[in-house]
Amino acid sequence: MSTNPTLNNSATANASSPQEKLRALRESFTRQIPEKIRIITEKWAGLLANPSDRGGLHDLAILLHTLAGSTSTFGFRNVGAAAGETERLVKGLPASDGTQQAELVEGVSASLALLLAASEHDSGPPPGERSEEAIPDRDHGDRKLPIFLVEDDIPLLESLAFQISCFGYDVRSFSDLADLKQAMSGATPAAIITDMIFPEGENAGAETIAGLRRESTFHVPVVFISRRSDLNARLQAVKAGGDAYFVKPVPIGSLIDKLDTLTSPHNADPYRILIVDDDPELAAYHALTLERYGMTTEIVKDPLQVMKPLVEFNPDLILMDMYMPACNGNELAKVIRQMETFVSIPIVFLSSEKDIDKQLSAMRMGGDDFLTKPIIAEHLIASVTTRAERMRIIRTFMERDSLTGLLNHTRTKEQLELAVLRATRNNSNLSFVMIDIDHFKTVNDTYGHPTGDRVIVILSRLLQQRLRKTDIIGRYGGEEFAVVLPDTDVATSYRVMDEIRQSFAQLRHEYIDGEFTVTFSCGIAAFPAYADGTALNNMADKALYEAKRKGRNRVVTATEDYIHCSWRHNEYE
Repeated sequence: MSTNPTLNNSATANASSPQEKLRALRESFTRQIPEKIRIITEKWAGLLANPSDRGGLHDLAILLHTLAGSTSTFGFRNVGAAAGETERLVKGLPASDGTQQAELVEGVSASLALLLAASEHDSGPPPGERSEEAIPDRDHGDRKLPIFLVEDDIPLLESLAFQISCFGYDVRSFSDLADLKQAMSGATPAAIITDMIFPEGENAGAETIAGLRRESTFHVPVVFISRRSDLNARLQAVKAGGDAYFVKPVPIGSLIDKLDTLTSPHNADPYRILIVDDDPELAAYHALTLERYGMTTEIVKDPLQVMKPLVEFNPDLILMDMYMPACNGNELAKVIRQMETFVSIPIVFLSSEKDIDKQLSAMRMGGDDFLTKPIIAEHLIASVTTRAERMRIIRTFMERDSLTGLLNHTRTKEQLELAVLRATRNNSNLSFVMIDIDHFKTVNDTYGHPTGDRVIVILSRLLQQRLRKTDIIGRYGGEEFAVVLPDTDVATSYRVMDEIRQSFAQLRHEYIDGEFTVTFSCGIAAFPAYADGTALNNMADKALYEAKRKGRNRVVTATEDYIHCSWRHNEYE
């Protein structure tokens, strides 16, 4: 058993790429299965010769438990099922006697024979069900959160660590609980994932976590994983302060969802407030007041110049003076309300006007509130916060896809156009990406629409985790996604998207009878080679279908070679 936080498996140490390392890991584990079963069989033979060896019985149960978990995870489901059944029978022996004990002993022997037979015929998942591709490690910046993973089954430990890292987490692996305790004395992780069962006992994982909580101010989220699904195991996990519990084989999508929830800083984007006021000092004062409470502001001193910041800044609320040269607040509010995009945006008038009739008239023209200058900071903050929050909720329903939370088709296209304007103004690069999940109709037809929805959600989560906060991600429709990558040239966007493609191909999706893998195809078009949103959209779409024509599960960048081709999209769906 390793005592090093960073594990170097001999099977993967000499592999040159992540893909080769994962393939070597799987091959190494496959070769180990017969030896693991031989050790278990010999252990059982020793127990038959010495039935009073309760410690040996416990060790045998641990060996079976480890084999059941790792083989199931690597796709050897028949071996995993046989090992799990043998483990169940072995655990029943200490409390049995007489006839019942004799039946259990006979059952264990028969189950071990089935285990051996399964190992000889179970070759794992069929070809094509699992991809061995993975991604090179990338610097994910503030998205790379440290996760401590504790599992004494080394192949399972490395497999889980590899999959979790695909979502941008920095996974630090430990093969025993002593290493975890030592690491906790010098660092605080974002979360801990630990098995329940270790050689120290069936509840050793929970007991260790409970001990850590007693010894220090321990506020780290903890996720337990185990082959055990019984109430007592779950109860022990809860008593230790566990935040989640997953039964092996661990559903990676659900695990990532939980990790995202537990490790999220819960810091929403600051409210964006557009201040329209021709008095620069007063505008700056109100901006400073709002910024002190965590909001982001932009000031417009000339009301006739409001359109550009209104579109580009995309405010959650407009704070507007009533009386300004060339255009008063009433008139400007009415103009803004006549534009469909901004019909719901809150407009709060901030004026020294005390005439109630004029205030009501301003409200009828499109205002949501009227605040009288001077205003106490707390009142300004309360009014702005309440209405900006309401706008965020409304905007979510209007702009976001209900399944994934990503921008919808219309909003994604709007953001693409805005990104092109910024790139043109700043003379910077821009890439537009279109993604389509391969054979998605087959996924729905074979595994059901709820499973298909989970695949879509997992891809959306992977994109959110692996891309920057400044990147724009949208669900373009059905199984199709779109990504806007500001300040990114075509070579960089190709590298980033190909890494994500490889990562997605590696993930295993669960359904009622097992697991399957899915791939996606991707097309990229870049600015300034294509100078407007329409051209970028069209060429990324053509590049996407070129990727499908070439066999799917690949990234293709747009070129003039096929700009005039005739495309029959349904042929490749």
